[in-house]
Amino acid sequence: MQNNSFLKLLFLVSIVAFFASCDKDFNEIGADIIGDDHFGLIQDTTKTVIAYNQSIGAVESSNLTLNALGYYNNDFFGKTRASVVTQVVLDTLNQTIGTTPTVTKVELSLPYFSHLKEKNTTTGDSTYYLDSINGTAKIKLGVYESKYYLRDYDATSGFIDGQKYYSDATSEFDSNKNPTRLNDDTDASQNDQFFFNDAEIKTYKTVDGAQVVDTRSAPGMRLKLNNQFFQDKLFGTGAAGKLLNNDVFKRYFNGLYLKADNADNSPNQGSLASLNIKLGKIIVTYNVTVTSATGAVTIKEKKFGISLGGNSVNLFENDYNTGYATQVTSATNATTGDYRLYPKGGAGSMAVIKLFGADVRGYYTNGVAPQIANGVADELDDLRHPFDGQKLLVNEANLTFYVDRASMTELEEPNRIYLYDLNNHTPIIDYYIDGSVGSTSKLNKKIHGGILEKDVLSSIVTKRGIKYKIRLTNHIINLISKDSTNVKLGLVVTESIATSGNSKLKNTTSGANPFSKIPTSSVINTLGTVLFGNNIPNDIANKANYAKRLKLEIYYTKPN
Repeated sequence: MQNNSFLKLLFLVSIVAFFASCDKDFNEIGADIIGDDHFGLIQDTTKTVIAYNQSIGAVESSNLTLNALGYYNNDFFGKTRASVVTQVVLDTLNQTIGTTPTVTKVELSLPYFSHLKEKNTTTGDSTYYLDSINGTAKIKLGVYESKYYLRDYDATSGFIDGQKYYSDATSEFDSNKNPTRLNDDTDASQNDQFFFNDAEIKTYKTVDGAQVVDTRSAPGMRLKLNNQFFQDKLFGTGAAGKLLNNDVFKRYFNGLYLKADNADNSPNQGSLASLNIKLGKIIVTYNVTVTSATGAVTIKEKKFGISLGGNSVNLFENDYNTGYATQVTSATNATTGDYRLYPKGGAGSMAVIKLFGADVRGYYTNGVAPQIANGVADELDDLRHPFDGQKLLVNEANLTFYVDRASMTELEEPNRIYLYDLNNHTPIIDYYIDGSVGSTSKLNKKIHGGILEKDVLSSIVTKRGIKYKIRLTNHIINLISKDSTNVKLGLVVTESIATSGNSKLKNTTSGANPFSKIPTSSVINTLGTVLFGNNIPNDIANKANYAKRLKLEIYYTKPN
């Protein structure tokens, strides 16, 4: 009897567990990442998607959270020179200098984004991998005194609005710089043959007559700057009263101009880094004379700290390849869409996406459509008002962008793309409600997606991108169930999914629906990618690419 009771209880528990598991599977569809098996859901890929290219032009690039610095030649898109102008600020206000200061060393330091690969337990040495560096070749890097004062506020607005500076102002800053290069060391790696070095930075000291490691730091820029310039600037006669506070100091020493170009022996290569310029620091080492109470004279070493804080501007000089430039300007088709899409960061380009096609006939009532436009796309009307009267329950909706791997062969690829509401310049609802966390902050909101999916074949050393998948399930649900406005969508590359603000375009775009902003996340990522669009012919010559055309996938059920 006890065994029978136990078996009955075990059977009952198993049944409950089975139905609970089934219920869990049903409820979680669309609430998390799911695979290709959609559990018998109805798949609809027939809805119209029109996607076309839009050139951006010069963009506001002042006070970015990250700055591009370097020279990079992308075989598909073309050449980009990225330079930075930044204010400098005093670490210590009204610092006591001392008697007869004499500068002995000036060093500019700026950390790179890196992560530790391994540490040698015997030597204590660490090896690092540099993040956010495109290319490996050397560049020419010059550091100059900027003679251009970067204002906080715009005088034309009555000093109400913040001052905006744009990415195409290179010539203006070139004409307002001290022409003498400050990183003038005879070591060419400090200037004409500069490269982003991944080596651990070590300083040394002498112990018992031997050189030993004193400090260790992660990789970063270390540039020697001209001693005499800082001797005159900080301790010369013109510096009197200029070190009192930063308002005075920034008008006296307007800042630095870090100008990048190709190395003379490398016109078609180079490297470009993403940096937080505000983490940069200048340490001026100088000696002063100290006289004791007994009259003894000694030399004392002191430090003077200057940070690369305050306002900054990222400058882009682009020499785009003719093919790319043509595709995002005169060759684009806003009516039927484009064969390929070319989202490119910096002062580049983006894609505009329209869902559900045209508005012609209105929606069916009792089997009859009025044949009068009602402001809603007909395909969306059919989802809102099904012909058979059965409302749809949308479980998932995706846009999948396949990479044109032939165009992107061996080229650096952006790790993420970003879809947003182009009409209102805001993220779509799926962005807001996704709280999923990735292995790094750049991979957060992984359910919403847009993260590059790469080839996983072990035989491929450098894994290449296959596609980007973006889930817009709740956006589609709101369009169908809550009569939300069917806005145009914008697609850009992104550096960080956490950055959802906008930067102003220097010139409003042309076309039927002009706009004047671009997501800042695209400005700070200079990479680009080539994606298949919607307008691919269904013929023998294009058969393989037609299968990869941009489609809206909607998975839904019809309740009984």
